[in-house]
Amino acid sequence: MTKKISNKAEEHKSLPIPLRGEIWWIKQNPITPKDPHLPRPVVVISTNPRNKNWDSIIVVPLSTSLKNIHPPFHKVVPKGEGGLTHESYARCDLVSNIEKTCLDPKGPIGSALPDKFIWEIVKGVRAVIGDNPYL
Repeated sequence: MTKKISNKAEEHKSLPIPLRGEIWWIKQNPITPKDPHLPRPVVVISTNPRNKNWDSIIVVPLSTSLKNIHPPFHKVVPKGEGGLTHESYARCDLVSNIEKTCLDPKGPIGSALPDKFIWEIVKGVRAVIGDNPYL
């Protein structure tokens, strides 16, 4: 019997390469498999070199309905931006590292968000961890 050896390099090549600012649907999350909010859209905030070379990406989930909006942590992303069909809120307080295998294989829902939205989201993440001089 021959043992099959996994080729990590080949597996890595078959994974999508999301770009910073793109919005993707995630269908699953191994950390929270019973999450009632899945599938859900997420904004990729990790850098393009990291996205290309790692099997995981850093994302901020989006929500269309928030009961309590906290502007330092929840950033508005208007309808139409990045392919969104509804005004959404970037949940900077829920920043996550996810495996690329969790992404919808259909690809991003639209073009990448403009830099002004990415920087606002990154400022929100910094506010969550207490590292934001702009608050």
